[in-house]
Amino acid sequence: YAVLIFPEQHLGGDAHLAFTSLFGDLEISIYRSRRSPLGRLTNVREDGTVASPSSLQARMLAGNTYWHSDSSYKRVGAKASLLAAHVVPDKGGETEWADMRAAYDVLNDDMKAWLDDKTAVHDYEFSHAPFGGMEVLSKEELAHLAPVEHPVVRTHPETGRRNLFVGRHASHILGEDLATSRRLLADLTEQGAQAPRTYKHTWSPGDIVIWDNRCVLHRGHSWPDGQARTMVRTTVAGETPTTE
Repeated sequence: YAVLIFPEQHLGGDAHLAFTSLFGDLEISIYRSRRSPLGRLTNVREDGTVASPSSLQARMLAGNTYWHSDSSYKRVGAKASLLAAHVVPDKGGETEWADMRAAYDVLNDDMKAWLDDKTAVHDYEFSHAPFGGMEVLSKEELAHLAPVEHPVVRTHPETGRRNLFVGRHASHILGEDLATSRRLLADLTEQGAQAPRTYKHTWSPGDIVIWDNRCVLHRGHSWPDGQARTMVRTTVAGETPTTE
C-alpha cells in the first residue's frame, strides 16, 4: 500500500519521530538553521493569530495545493512522508493522494514507449518562486537546490511496478521544446490524478498518515480564510538517486 492512515493517534513530537525512524533515516531540512526534523505546516503565527492570505507564510502553504512528490527537486527524492493533524479547520484542508502506478498503467502503449527514456528536470525555483519560496531561504540554502534530473517513468525498487514521476516540481523534459514539454508534464499530472486513482482524506485531530513519495503524488486542499490549520510533518530520506 502506498498510503496508510492511522486515525486519532495524537502522537507527541518524540513519538512522531520514533514512528518515522521505523521507516528509515530522517531527511535533512532545506532550512539549514532548523534544528528539529519536525516541520510545522501552519497558518498560525507565533503570536497565535492566523496569518493573512497575502502573507508569505500563507503563500508558501498555497503552493502545496498543487500535485507534487516531496523533495523531488533534490538529487535523491524523499522515500516517505508522515503528516499529523494537530489543528484542523471546520471544513476544507483535506489532503489528497494520486496513485501514479495506476496512472502509468492506463497510458496507451505509444505514450509509454515515448516516455520510456525521457528525463525531466525538477527545479525548486520553478515550483516555489511563485509562492515566495526564494524569499524564505538564504543564499547558502538556495545553493544546495540546483535543478536535478529524474526519469519521467520510474520503477519502484521494491515492487518492480512502473509509475509516472511528475508533479509541480517537474519543470520540463530534457531535449524537448520547453513549452511543449511543460504542457505534457502538466497533462500527465492532471490526467493521472483522476478518480478512481485518488483518495482525499478529511482530517481529524490526531490523525497521522504515511505515504510513499516514490509512487504517489499528493496535494492539500484550501480552507476558509481566518481558520487555523496546523500540521506536523517528518520526511524519510530516499536511499539512492532516482537516476540509478
